[in-house]
Amino acid sequence: MDNINKAILKPEEILSESYESEYVVIGSGAGGSVAAMELSESGKEVTVIEEGLDYSTSDFNSNIAEMTNLTWRNGGVTPFWGKPPIGFAEGKCVGGTTVINGGLLWRTPEKILELWEKEYGLIGYSKSDLDPYFEKIEDILNVGFNRIDDQNQDSKILIKGCENLGWKYVPVPRSGGAECINHNLCLTGCLSGAKKSTALTYLPRAKESGAKIFTGSKTLLIKQNNQGLVELLIKTTDSREHNYKVNCKYLFIAAGAVQTPFLLQRSNLNKYAGKELEFHFNLKFVAEFDNKLNAQNGTIFTMQVQEFMDEGLLIMPSNYRKNYLAMALSHFKNNEINDILNKYSYSGLFVAQIKAKSKARVSSTLKTEPFVTYKFDKNDLPQVKRAIQKTTKLLFNSGAKKVFLPIVGSNPIIDYNKSLDKELENLNPENLEIITVHAMSSCPMGTNKESVVDLSGNLRNSKNIFITDASILPTNIGESPQGSIMGFSHKIVDMHLNNSK
Repeated sequence: MDNINKAILKPEEILSESYESEYVVIGSGAGGSVAAMELSESGKEVTVIEEGLDYSTSDFNSNIAEMTNLTWRNGGVTPFWGKPPIGFAEGKCVGGTTVINGGLLWRTPEKILELWEKEYGLIGYSKSDLDPYFEKIEDILNVGFNRIDDQNQDSKILIKGCENLGWKYVPVPRSGGAECINHNLCLTGCLSGAKKSTALTYLPRAKESGAKIFTGSKTLLIKQNNQGLVELLIKTTDSREHNYKVNCKYLFIAAGAVQTPFLLQRSNLNKYAGKELEFHFNLKFVAEFDNKLNAQNGTIFTMQVQEFMDEGLLIMPSNYRKNYLAMALSHFKNNEINDILNKYSYSGLFVAQIKAKSKARVSSTLKTEPFVTYKFDKNDLPQVKRAIQKTTKLLFNSGAKKVFLPIVGSNPIIDYNKSLDKELENLNPENLEIITVHAMSSCPMGTNKESVVDLSGNLRNSKNIFITDASILPTNIGESPQGSIMGFSHKIVDMHLNNSK
C-alpha cells in the first residue's frame, strides 16, 4: 500500500487515486472480519474496504434514532418489495451487522449440514469438519449465556408459559453473553462493550497483524485486468465522493446477501448471482400483563422457544424500548397505541421467526442500489397462521391479558379461545406486518451449474475471487446465521491458505 501508517482510514483521509494490496476484503462484518483476521495473521498484506464508518463503544448512546441512522444501512431498513413489503435490517459500519444484532451465536444445525451435503454436494462441511472453527469462534467472541438475575422478566414469563404447556425452550448462546449488563441497546451499539462484535474482537487482531481498513468506501465495480489482478473501483461516501482504485492479487467479498450479488451483477461476474435470496419472516407481538415486567431493563433474546423448530418456527422475547414498541404498534389506532404506551412497564415485545418458503430476487435495475423483490409463497400463509396461533397461545399461558397481533386492521386479542380464529379466518398476506433481519443464499455454494461459488468459496470462472458471507449458504437455515457465516468463512480461508502454500 501507499505510505500509510494508520490502521483505519476515514474517507477524507483516502487521498490517492490508486492503491495496491495483496489481499482485499470487501465488508467487515461476520464473514469479512474472519477473512481479514485469518489472512493478516498468516502474514498476508490485507486491506479491508468498508462502506460504513468506524465507531467505538464510547461513540454509542441511548438515542436510538441517532444510532440507527449512523449504524444501519439506509438509516433503518432496506425494502423487499412485494405484498406486503418487508423491511430488511442490516448494519453499515465497521463490524457490520455484528454491531447492531442480538449477538446470537448458533452452530449450523446438523440436519441442515446433512441436507447441504446430500442436495448441494457440500463435502467437507459436516459437523465434525466445522466444529473446530465453531469452537474458535466461541472462544474469540466469548460466547455464553446471560446471567440469571431479577431482570429479563419477559424471558422468565415465556419460560413460565412453556412450562405450563410442556413446550421446549433453551437459553440462547450470545457473544459476550455472561458479561451482559442489560442496557437493552444491542440493536444500536452495546454501551458497555459486553457484546463482542467483530469490531471488538476479530478486527483488532487483524489490525495488530498489519491489516488496513478503508472506511466510508463503497465498491462500485470489480474488474480483472490483463495481468490477472483484480481491480476495484471505489467511491468514498464523504462530501468529496472521491473515486479511487485498488489492485489486488486476491479478493474476498463479504458484503452481505443483498450487496454481494448486486456487486457481482454490476460487474458482470456471474449471471446466477441474486436469482434467489432466502430469508426469515419476523412477526412482532406486543403483550400486556397485570404485573410489571419492566422489559426495558432486560435485554434481547436470552431464551428461545424451540418446541416447533422442526416446523420452522422459533419464538423469543425481543428488544424492548419505546421506539421499537411504537414501530410494532404502528398499524393500530392512536388510542390503542397510547393505551399500551401508558402501560409500558406492564408490557413486552415478542417475536415469532418463521423459516419462510417465499424467495426474493436481487437485481441491479436501479444501477446505484440493489432492488429486491419477492413473491409471497402461498405455502407461507398456513405457516404464518400457525405461528400467530402458537405465539398467542404461549403469551396467554404466560399470563398475558391482551395481545396485539402483527396484522393491519386487527383487534387486540383479549380472549385466545374466542377472538383469535376470527382474526385469522380471512387473513390476507397483504395485511401482515413483517420484517426480516436474516437474508442468505443469494450466491449459493454447491456443485451444480447454478451454484455461484464452488466448495472452496471460489467464484466460478475466477481463480482469485472468493465469497465469505451469508450469500453462500445454500438454503435458509431457520436460525440466526452469524455462526454459520463465520464458520464457513474460517473454513474457506483455511482451505485457501493451505492450497496457496
